[in-house]
Amino acid sequence: MFCPKCKAEYRAEISRCPDCDIALIKSLDSEPPPAPEGPALAWRGNDPVAFSRALAALREHKIQSYQIAEHDNLPYLAAFQPRYGIFVRREDVSRAEKVIREAFAGLVPD
Repeated sequence: MFCPKCKAEYRAEISRCPDCDIALIKSLDSEPPPAPEGPALAWRGNDPVAFSRALAALREHKIQSYQIAEHDNLPYLAAFQPRYGIFVRREDVSRAEKVIREAFAGLVPD
């Protein structure tokens, strides 16, 4: 058994690296590719109703998310233009995008 991080070798009965605290693998050749780091953008838009609908869909499917709301409210701008973004864990991004697409499917614009 090998640690994919520090490459140390351990007896077969050991399942986690005591130094790195990660699961051991059987061979360094079979090491999975490293997972990308950080959150990924799943949705971005300007409509607060769509923002709420997307968040509700993610909550319903128990997908953790982090929301941002940027509000360009500068005095010289003619129109107030809010911008919203929803980030999810990188491994959940394709599932989150699908859930959000399904939440908006069949909606007819006003």
